[in-house]
Amino acid sequence: MDDDLGELIQTDILVENGKIKKIGEHISASSGIQKIDGSNHIVMPGLMDNHWHTWTSLLKSMSGNSKKEAYFKVTEEYGKLYQPETMYLATKFALAEAIHSGITTINDFNHNARNAEFVWASFEAIKEMGLKGRVSYGYYRDLKSEEPTPFSEIENVLQQKKSQEGYEDIKLGFGSRAVGYPYLKKDWEQARALNMPIAIHASSTPKDKNQIQQLSKWQLLGNDVNIIHANAITDEEITAVKNSGASITMTPYSEMRIGFGFPQVNRLVNQDIRLGVGVDSTALSGSSNLLNTLKLLENVANAQAMSEFGVASHRLLKMATIDAAKILGISDQTGSITEGKQADLIMINRDHINLSSGNKLEKLVIEAAQNFNIDFVASKGKILKQNGELTQIDEGELKNEVNNTFGKMTKRLN
Repeated sequence: MDDDLGELIQTDILVENGKIKKIGEHISASSGIQKIDGSNHIVMPGLMDNHWHTWTSLLKSMSGNSKKEAYFKVTEEYGKLYQPETMYLATKFALAEAIHSGITTINDFNHNARNAEFVWASFEAIKEMGLKGRVSYGYYRDLKSEEPTPFSEIENVLQQKKSQEGYEDIKLGFGSRAVGYPYLKKDWEQARALNMPIAIHASSTPKDKNQIQQLSKWQLLGNDVNIIHANAITDEEITAVKNSGASITMTPYSEMRIGFGFPQVNRLVNQDIRLGVGVDSTALSGSSNLLNTLKLLENVANAQAMSEFGVASHRLLKMATIDAAKILGISDQTGSITEGKQADLIMINRDHINLSSGNKLEKLVIEAAQNFNIDFVASKGKILKQNGELTQIDEGELKNEVNNTFGKMTKRLN
């Protein structure tokens, strides 16, 4: 995903101290450096999920087929039962699946943030699992609209992050309440005073139409703002987003599953809007397969354009790599295989039958690759998955803990 380098064949990558030191053919390395055979593999940057409510991972596919099983109702009911240790477990569980999917960077929008401990639990899980990214301090579903955002709690997280080592690659963002929240402008002013980038769900459905325009009218949009969904975005709003430098993250599986409508891929790409992609919630999407998410975006774009050539594969892959890094403000550190950047790398095995033919690599990655093809994942040079297995945790133990916790919560609700 480094446009200056392009695609390289039979190339070595030398990693030292967690960074890419050299890229080229027949690189000699000292005897103490571990050698990994990448023959017949596609090597690419670790994927970047730009919007995920990881706390909902314990509720996988819990959104049902009736109003009493609706996503917002179910997640609010379970969310009330969470404790900080539940948040930690849920985030860790989500990240285990993320690593299997080749994700090395995550933007975790915590909208079950009942106090600072709930948000700090997300930080701890991300650090333990070896990933990087951002945690956006949000709200919680049963928070009354007249209750102010607890900025004292947010400042507690900032202080905790500053006082402890090992959290340098995990930033704190602000997960904004909706456009209708009466103190929105004050919240954003306070967030910006703390240098917190802002994420907000806006213009998601026709009934939310013109929310982005309202933000523009209030002169709140800027390059520190990431708008989530925007399925009902108008042409005027697209212009406002472009002029402000704001970005948009699409989560097509959840958006279509919940009935928000289709992601506006072509309209946004055609206006060169900065775009990211995300899982959003496995309570809706059921899966964290980000490559399949790109494939869905490709199909939606082509269907809407009624053309085989709606959106280029390269642009789609950038949404989950270098463009996502730009949205997160870390494109100088990651997002492409470039000398000097962190060694966030995945290897996709072409020996598997579903990838054993063809030579259009970007197309193969988006249209044919599955999670089981990703047999190596490294974040900052640390190996998190090798030979198809996670290296840092006991998956069986994690699954047992998740099942026990979910079972206890379900029992309390029934």
